[in-house]
Amino acid sequence: MTSNRALQIFLGIYISIFFLYLFGPLIIMSVTAFNSAEFPSITPWECFSFRWFNEGKIAYDGQRLAGLAADRDLHVGFVTSLFIALGVVTLSVPIGMSAAIVLTQVHSKLRTLFYSMSIMPVLFPGVVIGISTVVLWDRIATLGGEGIISELGRNGIFLTILGQTCFISTYCFLIFVARLQRFDTTQEEAALDLGASQTQVFMKILIPYLMPAIGSSAVIAFLASFENYNTTVFSILSEQTLTTVIATKVRLGISPAISSLAFVIICLTLIAAILYEFFRRRQERKKALESAVKMGKEISSDRLKESSKKVFVLPKSIFVILFLFLVAIIGWQQIIKNNLYGAECIAKAEDAKKSNFADQLKLLQNNADALETEGGDGGTGSTNEYNDIFGDPNLFKNFGGFDN
Repeated sequence: MTSNRALQIFLGIYISIFFLYLFGPLIIMSVTAFNSAEFPSITPWECFSFRWFNEGKIAYDGQRLAGLAADRDLHVGFVTSLFIALGVVTLSVPIGMSAAIVLTQVHSKLRTLFYSMSIMPVLFPGVVIGISTVVLWDRIATLGGEGIISELGRNGIFLTILGQTCFISTYCFLIFVARLQRFDTTQEEAALDLGASQTQVFMKILIPYLMPAIGSSAVIAFLASFENYNTTVFSILSEQTLTTVIATKVRLGISPAISSLAFVIICLTLIAAILYEFFRRRQERKKALESAVKMGKEISSDRLKESSKKVFVLPKSIFVILFLFLVAIIGWQQIIKNNLYGAECIAKAEDAKKSNFADQLKLLQNNADALETEGGDGGTGSTNEYNDIFGDPNLFKNFGGFDN
């Protein structure tokens, strides 16, 4: 084995481990969304179910476990996060673009100072930005008296938009700076010499050139706002975003509804990425075809115009899709074969958990009775140690009637 071959194998193993580390948790979380168990887990596997995407269930101990479709807190948090993200995009993109344009116009001696001041917000901790925003606007609301200023200064959504814009606009600024570094300023000079106004130059030359940066910065700003937590948790006040709702639920115990939400977000992200790549390649093929047609018209020689017949080439991605489809079919057949799907499987798993829960309660009652008897005979036990918590004859009739 040559050293080059060994290096390729090592590189392949390294890349595989890297992607497994990167996407492994997402795959595991997506799989747990289809397990009927109350706690997100792959093992032990109970039943294949869509309950956590729908209404959820009532657990064997009487606890209500809401699914993704029935969890109102997640719905409200998602809408609030969406509204905040749109507000942040509306403010961050113009601010970042304006700062980048100003950077190209200031004197070269001040350019370094202006650049340092522009990127400074991204270096601040999100906690500091969130608390500072709340403190500042609380003081403004106090000085403003009773009015719209007072309402805005104590509105969590408004404060969160401003707090996130402070540092997210820096991301947009960096994207616009990278784009403007390749801009040919002679186009503006030529347009001005031909009689165009500054507004016309800005709208018809600069804005079309910056459109890719505008789209990229809008996407980055939206995603950065949607998933932000450090700044949001301090500035949101009494409102809740999706990240704060999830953090609250995690403190009380991870719910499979969160896995369902993660799976939905992953699917939407993949669909958006695939659609973007599809339209991008379609646009590239269209431009290449137009260029070829234009070149063909300019070529006078018939020999150069001759083109070989187009040969259909099967896309490589089709093999990946077929492989995943085959794996899905085999996995589904194994689930059906082992009776891991359907109402019968779920009912059997629920009966087993109810029986186990009843046995544990009865064991606790027997231990309490034994300790009480020992205490009555002069032992070290105390008759009032458990305060007769198992003395209720209807104790086991409050858990779905499985005391029989």
